[in-house]
Amino acid sequence: MHLGCLIILSLLLSSPKQVLAQPSFTTNGSADDIAENCYRLTSPKTANDVGSIWAEYPTQLGHAFEIRFAVNLGCSNYAGEGIAFVMHSDKTKYSAIGCADAAMGFAQQTGCFNYITPSLAVEFDTRFTKTQADIYAPHIALVQNGNTAQPLHKAVRMNSSGQEVRDCEYHSCRISWSPSTQLLQIYFEEELRLSYKGDISKIFGKEKNIYFGFTASSSTQANMQMVCIQSVDVSIDEEFDSRRSFEEGVGIFPNPLNERLTVNLNFDASQKVNIQLFNVMGKLIYEIPKHAVKNNQYHFNMPGLPSGVYYVTVSNGKNRVSRKLVHIASIRA
Repeated sequence: MHLGCLIILSLLLSSPKQVLAQPSFTTNGSADDIAENCYRLTSPKTANDVGSIWAEYPTQLGHAFEIRFAVNLGCSNYAGEGIAFVMHSDKTKYSAIGCADAAMGFAQQTGCFNYITPSLAVEFDTRFTKTQADIYAPHIALVQNGNTAQPLHKAVRMNSSGQEVRDCEYHSCRISWSPSTQLLQIYFEEELRLSYKGDISKIFGKEKNIYFGFTASSSTQANMQMVCIQSVDVSIDEEFDSRRSFEEGVGIFPNPLNERLTVNLNFDASQKVNIQLFNVMGKLIYEIPKHAVKNNQYHFNMPGLPSGVYYVTVSNGKNRVSRKLVHIASIRA
């Protein structure tokens, strides 16, 4: 099957929305560039192969992300192991590669000490492994930091019919991530097979640059496994970007406090905000009604309020920041 593969990568370098560019992929281990944007990850002649490819540009999970690709998982029902789409911030960067056999080039495995972490992997697994949380049919699972024994999302059949996918054919796949809805979706042959809702950026801590690509491995039986990347689209999620900008513009300090609370707003005068102070029971203690920001600092005097937990919220009607504070009442003679 011939695929005309066009890669579109939005680098977000000069346009506020998108910039298009065409990345190449670095290859490691048994991986080889066989055609334009198509890569053979494991060979049909060598057992226990392991290969990886990584896009030359990292992405950020604060941006919306979608990748379309096709996988060829081999021709034998007895061969394995499969292909994984991996996002990582491992210190090895473009050289990241794990172990062969059931590790699929990224995962933890007994005797393997170079699994890829921190990482998030979507594995297209074609072989059952007893020590993993596998199912017998070819399946898709979501794996954090290479821990296949405890996947972030349990394995589901690769296609709903349970049909064999090691059929020498290319199968279309799509993976999309929306930061504003915190929704990750995985499609196989245009059928939604797995959805995960959660903030996957937390896996990578404060690291913003996330490397992405594919890994694969074979075991005792050689198996040619290939991937062709059709498109990569990274774009600004305007809703998420607006929410993050608002959160970054609000400073609430000190914490804990005992005299005066300061709310610092790094907004221009056109921004209209409402500021509220609640006790731990949700009772409104103090409020500055919605108004255009004229002062960058607002203060709540805390003496007279009992010690305990309080919450401060700042809202502009669309976005809202809420912070938990501990008040320690001053002891006065």
